[in-house]
Amino acid sequence: MLDSVVIEFKQLEVLRGLAEKAYPYEACALLAGSVEVDGSSNTYRVRLVIEVDNADMSSMSFSIRDEDLINAYEIMSSSNLELVGIFHTHPFSNAYPSGKDIKYMQINPVPWIILAGDEIRAFIIDEGKGVKELRLLISG
Repeated sequence: MLDSVVIEFKQLEVLRGLAEKAYPYEACALLAGSVEVDGSSNTYRVRLVIEVDNADMSSMSFSIRDEDLINAYEIMSSSNLELVGIFHTHPFSNAYPSGKDIKYMQINPVPWIILAGDEIRAFIIDEGKGVKELRLLISG
């Protein structure tokens, strides 16, 4: 079965807005929600976009400050949500994980949503198999 990320159209528009605001740097955000398990497939439902600053202020990488991470996890905890995705942009390349992304995907095994221009795709590390693309379903 293919795993999916479900995101609302209005949340996608928020992410596009973050990309425009951060350009020419990479934008980033944490996606909070819930995971639904159905047999061998997972559905990651985005309920909340938590904007975080790119501490690197770079067009080739992003990092998130510790205090922003702590704040995001406090928001998730108080809302009974969990981390269901890490969003970032590739302003000058394609919507596919870079080598650095893949390294950090192994440490943060949730879906990574990458926006490059008009293309948005979702990926996760599949244990023992490397990078796996997920279905990205837009609702609303």
